[in-house]
Amino acid sequence: MAQLQKSDLVKNWLLGYSSETCYNYERLQALGNANAFIPIIKRLYKKEEYAQEIKKYLNFFNTEPSYMGTVIHGITAAMEEKRANDGTVSADEIISVRSALMGPLAGIGDVVSQSIVYPILAGVCIQLALAGNYAGPILFEVIYKVIMLTLGYNMYMLGYKKGKTAILDFLKTGVLNEILELVSIVGLMVVGSMAASNVSFGFNVIGWTVTNDLGSVAFNLQETVFDALLPGLVPLALVLGVWGLLRNKVKPNTIILLSFLLAFITVGLGVLCGVIK
Repeated sequence: MAQLQKSDLVKNWLLGYSSETCYNYERLQALGNANAFIPIIKRLYKKEEYAQEIKKYLNFFNTEPSYMGTVIHGITAAMEEKRANDGTVSADEIISVRSALMGPLAGIGDVVSQSIVYPILAGVCIQLALAGNYAGPILFEVIYKVIMLTLGYNMYMLGYKKGKTAILDFLKTGVLNEILELVSIVGLMVVGSMAASNVSFGFNVIGWTVTNDLGSVAFNLQETVFDALLPGLVPLALVLGVWGLLRNKVKPNTIILLSFLLAFITVGLGVLCGVIK
């Protein structure tokens, strides 16, 4: 009876991070995945069966490879073990399960990695770096990799231990959606604070002082109006404006040019106000 060892599973999991090796537009991650499953194939099958069994991994495949997508590799390893031992799992079933899961796991994995972990961690570490702390970029690289490897390993082992029902059970509980919603809120708070603290734009240049016999009154559009109503409103509006332009498929270079134009106008107003005074 062929039995996978812990070392085989760890090799398969680690090699899965090279799934975009030989990445191509015909099969995307197929060649990298075929390479990742060589330890599994070698452990379970005879030498003369290697070539035939590895062919199933040369089909089109593409998913998020680091955080949540590793569960597919764990499920596949369990199915390969069952196929090698009793033949109740066919090669077509393995291909079908992988193809069915790669889309949903890609969506979930991208949300976790790109919309939650990356912006929250980057937001904290960027603030450290801007303050002159060299630990900012170092902490980002270390913590990001620790989270990625920890989550990737546990998802892989979850897939292997529970087989193809793993992800279905995980999704049915609804726990994943609650966690994603909670962390997404935190991520939005971090991004919002970054917009307020790192985007420097306002109407401080527009202001004047009125003097008469009773005294003088100073008026500044930014301090008197915007900061009094809602501090950070103008930077937030600028960020949302850029986001709106991107959603309307305005080219990034055009947005950059518009930003420069806006900067020149506000600087010009400041100079003009200074001349008038």
